[in-house]
Amino acid sequence: MGRGRRKVSTDSLDAKIEQQKAVMEKAKLKYEAEKETLAELIKLRNELRKDELMDAVIKSEHTYEEIMEFIKGSSESEDK
Repeated sequence: MGRGRRKVSTDSLDAKIEQQKAVMEKAKLKYEAEKETLAELIKLRNELRKDELMDAVIKSEHTYEEIMEFIKGSSESEDK
């Protein structure tokens, strides 16, 4: 009494395939929407950081050149 594979009709497999395609399409749309939301959040964070940095530069007692030298890690003033 060997057990063989259960016979499944191609119609039921086709229906399951179409159902799975629909599930995957829905998941893809959700993924794309979440990806877009993430990109917007990152963009907003970067804009806020840029604004904070500009405010700090404006309020700083250091010159633009000094700030750029510090950011770039230049050691020109140490070499002199």
